[in-house]
Amino acid sequence: MLRLRKILFTIFCLIYLVLTPLIIAHMLGFVTNPLTHRFVKTGLVYISTNPPDATVFIDGRMNHGTTPTVVRDLTPGKHFIRLQLDGYKDWEKSIPIIGKKATVLENTLLIPEQWPIKRISDKPYQNLIGASAGILVGINPVLKDIDIFPTDDNNNHEGSPLFLKNSIYADGQLVRVFNADKSPFILLEAAFHDKHKFLWVSLKDKPPLIEDITDLFGQMPNNIVWANTDDKNIWAFYPQAIYRINIKTKTIYPFNPTAQPPDVLPQTPSGRVQQSFLINNKNNLLIREGPWIWITSQAHFGVPESYIITRSRPLTNMYFEEKNGELFYLDDDTLFLDTVKILHNHPLLNISVPEQLRI
Repeated sequence: MLRLRKILFTIFCLIYLVLTPLIIAHMLGFVTNPLTHRFVKTGLVYISTNPPDATVFIDGRMNHGTTPTVVRDLTPGKHFIRLQLDGYKDWEKSIPIIGKKATVLENTLLIPEQWPIKRISDKPYQNLIGASAGILVGINPVLKDIDIFPTDDNNNHEGSPLFLKNSIYADGQLVRVFNADKSPFILLEAAFHDKHKFLWVSLKDKPPLIEDITDLFGQMPNNIVWANTDDKNIWAFYPQAIYRINIKTKTIYPFNPTAQPPDVLPQTPSGRVQQSFLINNKNNLLIREGPWIWITSQAHFGVPESYIITRSRPLTNMYFEEKNGELFYLDDDTLFLDTVKILHNHPLLNISVPEQLRI
C-alpha cells in the first residue's frame, strides 16, 4: 500500500509539473504550434456581420457562439474562416493571424440568397429625388402626379401627393427640378399655359410648404444651386451673370466675389448614369451603372467581390436611406417605385478591442 501511494504521488507530481507550465502559458496567451511543437504567442480575430447571429467556422470546426464575437488563442498563420447564416450565402476567406495582434472583420455583409425586394407604389415615375428630411420624391411630368414618401418611418412607405387636387398648381407641367444633396428643399420650374413659375418647396414641413418665387427671376436661368446648410440663399446662373437670391427677404444681389456660390454644382447626366453610396460603416459600396445596381464588398485579405442586386431604369436616380438600410429605385420594366433591404442593423460588440491591437 505504501508503495502504491508513492507511485500515485509521483504520478501526480509529474502531472503537476507538466500541466502547470502549460496552464500558465495558456493564460499568458501561448499555445503549442502543432507543426513545430514550440510555444507561440497567439492572436485573436474579431468578427461582426450584418445581419448578426452567423455561425463561425474556423479551419472547418465550428466555433462556440455567433457573431458578433471574438475568437481567441489562434496560432499565427493563415486560418480559413467561414460564416454561415440561414438564407444567406456562405462567406469564406483565408485570413492571416499574427501573434499578439487582433485581426478585425468588422461589419462583414452577408449576401442573401434572394434580395428582399418590395414594391412601394404601383404608379410609374420618371425620376426620384431624395431629401435630408427623410423624404423621397417621385417625379412625374404633371405636378399633381408628384408624390412624396417617408423613407425612415419604420418601413411604412405610404405615399401622398405633393400637390393636392384643389391646389392652384396641381395641373402645371413640370419643366425642371432643382435640388441640392442632403437638402430638405427642392425647386420646381413648371409651365402653366403660357407662363412659367418657380415653386420653392420645403419638405421639412408637414404638409410641405410651397411658395411661388417666380418674381425673383427676371429671366430663365441656366441653372440654380444652393448649399444644403443654407436655407435662405440660392444662386441663379444666367448666360452673362450670376445672382444670389435671398428666399427669406426676397432680395436679389449681383455676384459678389467675396461670397462664393456652392462649390458643388449639379452635373447634367449624359450617357450612362453612375451613382454610388458608401454603406455599412463604409465597408461596402453601392454602385449604379447603366441599368444595373451592384454591391461591392470591402477587400478582406483578398479581391473585393461584387454582386448584382437588381435592374433599375437608366437615367433615373436611386436613393439610399442610411437610417434603415433601404435602397429605393425605379423598376426597369414598370417604372414602379421599389425598395430593397440592404442592411438590417448596425451590430455592436460589447467586448472592446484595444486600438493598439488592431491591424
